[in-house]
Amino acid sequence: MIPIKIETLLKGRKVEQNRIEYKEGFNPSEIVHTICGYANDIAGVDGGYLVIGVKTENGLPMLPPIGVPDELLDDIQLKIFQYCNKIEPRYIPKIEIVEYQGVNLVYLKCAAGDAGPYQAPVDVYSKKEAGKERDRTMKYWIRPASLTVEAKQSEIAELFEKFAAIPFVDRINNRASMEHIRRGYLEDFIRESNSSLIEELNVRSLEDLLVSEEVAEEKDEGIAIKNIGLLMFGERPDKLIAGSKIELVRFHDKEAEASDFTEKTFYGPIWKQVRDALDYIKTTVIEEKVVKVDGRAEADRFFNYPYNALEEALVNAVLHKNYKEDVPVEIRIYLDQIQMINFPGPDHYIDMEKFAAGKVRARRYRNPKVGEFFKEIDLSEKKSTGITKILRELKRNGSPLPEFETDADRTYMITTIRIHEGFETDNENFAQKNERSLSEVLSEVLEQKNYNKVSTIVSFMEKHGEITPKEAEAVTGKSAATVRRYFKILTGTRYIVAEGSTNNIVYRISANLPEED
Repeated sequence: MIPIKIETLLKGRKVEQNRIEYKEGFNPSEIVHTICGYANDIAGVDGGYLVIGVKTENGLPMLPPIGVPDELLDDIQLKIFQYCNKIEPRYIPKIEIVEYQGVNLVYLKCAAGDAGPYQAPVDVYSKKEAGKERDRTMKYWIRPASLTVEAKQSEIAELFEKFAAIPFVDRINNRASMEHIRRGYLEDFIRESNSSLIEELNVRSLEDLLVSEEVAEEKDEGIAIKNIGLLMFGERPDKLIAGSKIELVRFHDKEAEASDFTEKTFYGPIWKQVRDALDYIKTTVIEEKVVKVDGRAEADRFFNYPYNALEEALVNAVLHKNYKEDVPVEIRIYLDQIQMINFPGPDHYIDMEKFAAGKVRARRYRNPKVGEFFKEIDLSEKKSTGITKILRELKRNGSPLPEFETDADRTYMITTIRIHEGFETDNENFAQKNERSLSEVLSEVLEQKNYNKVSTIVSFMEKHGEITPKEAEAVTGKSAATVRRYFKILTGTRYIVAEGSTNNIVYRISANLPEED
């Protein structure tokens, strides 16, 4: 079963239109050339889809579809199998008959092949079938954009180079077994992506589901799991693919690389790592400020860091990491900036000035399979739109432009998102107050009535450096609900931060506060 539903495909969600070919009727040669082009995947977008029974206008499907007559369905399926046998090396796409808006369609998924380059004859008809001579010359067919064309000599050379180096994530991991896969992660993903496999969850084995998602292959000796299967659905992919994790360091002092910092590591499927890391940042780092403007009814609202920009920067880092390298994605949170670091950096052909302006379209993608999975759960958008989105979200928030740093050999990439200038003053004031005690600082920034409420907690934290909710209840003699309100007051100052999970939370001072001289 093809995971992406036909209605999702036709409505233009999840899959770019240039990865979909619509055919009004059955033209065997054109269809085989398109299948061959998808298998060769010269653009590195993980193949594509073909739908028979749909008219197009300006490249877009005209709905409702005209459909395929019932009496032709079996014959078309049979002929597709027969004609695909003419592709060398042999390549057979997934084929389904689906009903949509009252008509039947022939629906094909043509994943990027791993045994190419693939070639097919100019005419797939046999001489006897056509009644006249046909051009049986074998050609390499490619889809550099939305059209299928014959490959030029330079493009053929590129194909041979491409297939000589299958992407790491698409390779079989010989150390992986079914014990390394967690079915719960796979089922969560299938449900969230609204896959057609939802209906099969209760009747299909884990092995069948992995094969349907094309993250494993059936071999004579059993199921062979690909690296992409471990990355997307593994309990701890980092145990077999070292470096497939996200490491976060948060510095609590104004001095860069200071000794006062918090470390966290995020494990599990890479899509879950991204979400867990973003949830942590959203909960403990991101803040909104409301500034009243004289003479204007509406106040200015902005964030220290816009969430959507950070999300896109982290997704880009995870998408473009080389998973062969034993180096994790890094997040470094300073008082005035957040950095996302991945290895390696952009390809050498990319002009960094154009890249920073969001004007570069990659010719080939490092991990297209990962990108396709991320799009299915709305973690990633269309190809080459990531930098544009970061720029757009920062501009909307009034934040400084991002910075992109790499070296001459493009061994790394650092994306820096700087704090909104409206929060810089807070940092400067805090740096000045940092020479005094926490109680002195908070007594100035809080209203007196609020400071009186939290002063007992502040005194405890000055002595111990941190406090748990249970300890706060004990020292104040207040209920859990009241203590939660007190902590809301404290964390609102930005000088107290919450660390840990909901059931294991600790409140600590967000930066060093030396004793008064």
